[in-house]
Amino acid sequence: MPSVAIVKGVDRYDNITRALELLGSEAIRGAVHVIKPNFVSTDNQLASTHREAARAVLDFLRKHSDNPVIIGEGAALHDTDDGFRNFGFNNLVKKYADVDLRDLNRDEYETFTLYDQALNPMRFRIAKTVLDSDHRISLSIPKTHDTAMVTLSLKNMAVGSLIRDTGHRFFNLVGCLADRFFTYVPSPVKPFFSFQGLSRVGITKISGSDKVKLHQGYLNMHLFLYQLTRIIPPQLSILDGFTAMEGDGPISGDRVDWRIAMAGTDGIAVDAIAAHLMGLDPHSIGYLHFCGKAGLGEANLGDIGILGTSIEECRRPFKLHRSFEDQLRWKETGERAFEKVRAILEAQAG
Repeated sequence: MPSVAIVKGVDRYDNITRALELLGSEAIRGAVHVIKPNFVSTDNQLASTHREAARAVLDFLRKHSDNPVIIGEGAALHDTDDGFRNFGFNNLVKKYADVDLRDLNRDEYETFTLYDQALNPMRFRIAKTVLDSDHRISLSIPKTHDTAMVTLSLKNMAVGSLIRDTGHRFFNLVGCLADRFFTYVPSPVKPFFSFQGLSRVGITKISGSDKVKLHQGYLNMHLFLYQLTRIIPPQLSILDGFTAMEGDGPISGDRVDWRIAMAGTDGIAVDAIAAHLMGLDPHSIGYLHFCGKAGLGEANLGDIGILGTSIEECRRPFKLHRSFEDQLRWKETGERAFEKVRAILEAQAG
């Protein structure tokens, strides 16, 4: 039975430290530690990993390991270095030996084939820093999401590790402008300008960003996240819910002062408990359901042990994204599509 540590308290750093201490030194392993924060925005702190969360993880790592640490992220739309600078990561790493910052968008990569619901193959590039690490640490924020229902530790690792072409490509420039002005778009037409809206007219397929290309409709998003979790699962998942986001996440949602931290070595279990605490059935979230059925981790709440603060003290139903009911449509053909994709992957694995 996997265990998930939950701590509720008044200090972000202390919450994460106590959650990791509940797991113990067994949570730290491997020769190269890669901490994967979430910089879906490089200037909105509410949407992005806080430096105090990273400091807590670094201190725990250094308590139990002298091996090199990489903080690696590939920002969704803007320059990753802007996020490292704006959120104070540059100054943070100066205090530690053998800790480096790395822009995964500029990393070497390997290309993998993922399959959509019609079993069409699509090629995606994954940063080698993440692939080569034997201890991947997902450090993210619980948020509602406009396509995947929620974004937690698994999605943070999977999407941020995909390559986005940098430079002055047309789509990158358009994406940056759209991100800047999206807050001024009237609410009734916002869905058209979302990645989901753009996917309906085929624009996401021609993007120079594999993070954007991942958006091929709700069901395909869940199928792709399941397949990416097979390739690059986190070995340690940490959710910093000191502040979280509800409503129109992952960038434009509302602040939730939740004051919790969660950690575990089974990322599916961590995300399943987090979803439950947010008021959701984990099996209503396609990629969690698929990962659980495939045996990649534990998605059934009754088979997950809880360390620390009780679930009852931490449960706080979140206001869901305005598109949530539409997002549930993955269920219509999801089981059948999942079994077909799973059969192909298992046949390839021999």
